[in-house]
Amino acid sequence: MNKKKSKWISLPFIAIIMGIFFIHIISKDKEISASENRTLAQKPTLQDVESGKYTTKFESYFSDQFPFREELSEIYSKAQIALGKDKIKNYYLLDENWIMPTPSKVMSEKELKDAANEINELSKIATDSNKKVYYTSTPHKESMLTHLYPKHTDGLKNALDNKNAFKSYLDLENINFIDVGEHFLKEFNESQREDLYFKTDHHWNGIGAYEGFKCIVEDMKIVNNISWNNYTQTMLNKGHFLGSYNKNLNSLVKEDEAISYVHLKDKPNYEYYKFDGITEIKGKEEDFVATRKNEDEILYGGAYMYGNACSILKIRNKDALSDKKILIIRDSYQAPTSWLFADIFSEVQLVDPRYVEKLDISIDDIIRDSDANLVMFMYNTTDFKMMIDVMKEQREKS
Repeated sequence: MNKKKSKWISLPFIAIIMGIFFIHIISKDKEISASENRTLAQKPTLQDVESGKYTTKFESYFSDQFPFREELSEIYSKAQIALGKDKIKNYYLLDENWIMPTPSKVMSEKELKDAANEINELSKIATDSNKKVYYTSTPHKESMLTHLYPKHTDGLKNALDNKNAFKSYLDLENINFIDVGEHFLKEFNESQREDLYFKTDHHWNGIGAYEGFKCIVEDMKIVNNISWNNYTQTMLNKGHFLGSYNKNLNSLVKEDEAISYVHLKDKPNYEYYKFDGITEIKGKEEDFVATRKNEDEILYGGAYMYGNACSILKIRNKDALSDKKILIIRDSYQAPTSWLFADIFSEVQLVDPRYVEKLDISIDDIIRDSDANLVMFMYNTTDFKMMIDVMKEQREKS
C-alpha cells in the first residue's frame, strides 16, 4: 500500500476521533445517567493532580461523559433484544414483560458479621434508652419469584441464604426478627406472589406492601383483632409507571403497570411534620406523599416515597389503634406502608439513612433522642448490606 492510499484511509478515522473529541469538549457534562441510575464522573481538578488521582479520574470522566453514551447504550440494548438474548446488561427479560435482576452474590462471613454487628450496636443504643427493637426483613422480588428465571440461572438461593446467615449473627435476645419473605413463601403460591410485585421495577407494589404489613403487625402483637375488612384498594389512574429496571434498559419494555394503594376506607386525618433533629415544621400531605403522581412518567419514588423531602418525617394520627410511637429506619420498600403504620401507631417517625447526612445529627443520636417506644430497622433481602453500610459510614463521620 503506497503512502498516498494509506493517507486517504487514515483521514476518516482521524476526522472521527477529532470530531468526537471536539463534541466532548463543547458538550455540557451530565450529572446523572438515567439508564444506570447513578451519578456520573465529573471533570478532575488540580487537587486530583496533587493527590495523584488525576489520570484515573480523567479516564472515568471521559468514559462517563462520552458523547451519545445514552443513545449508544439504547442501540446496544435493542440489538441484543433483536438477537433474541434473554439477558441484557444485568437484567433478564422474561415472558409477559417480567424484568428480573442478576441474582445476588454470596456474601462473605465477614461482610455478614460486620453488617450484623452494626445493627447489634445500634440496637444496644435503643435498648439502653428503653426502646424495643425489631428488624424487619422485607422480601425483594428476586428471592420471591425465582420460578420466573431461566432454569440455567445460578445463584437463585443466594439472597435467602445471605439473609438467613445475617440473621444468625444478630443479637436475637434483644432484636425481634420479622421475616416477611418466609411468610410470603408459606402463604402464597408462585402465581399469587407475582401479584405482589411490579414487573419492571425492583419493588413490591401497594398490594405486596399491604400483605407484608399485615405480617409485620400480626408478628409485633401491638394490637389485636385488627379489622382488615376496613381496608380498601385504590388505583392511580393517570400517568405511566416507569419501573427502575425498565428505566435502566432505556424504557425498552412496553408494559402498562397499575400503581396501587391500600388504605383505610375512612382515611384518618394524618398530620405530617418535617423534623431536623431540633425543630418540627408542619407540612401538607402532598409535600410528602406521592409527590410526582401528576407527571407523565411516574417512578416508584414519585408514586409512594416518603422521606426524600426531608431526613426525618413524622406522621401523627390521633385516631391510631395504639398510643405507642415507632421509629422506622428504612429503605424504599417501606414507603407504601407508611399510612398503614400510622393507622396503628400514634406517631410514625421515618428515617432514611441515605439522607441523614443533610442533618447535623447522627443515627446514634436519632435513636437515642427519639421519644418512640419502638425502633424498627426495615430493609429488603437484597440491599440490606448496602443500607447498613450507609449507616456505618455515616456513623464513622459523625
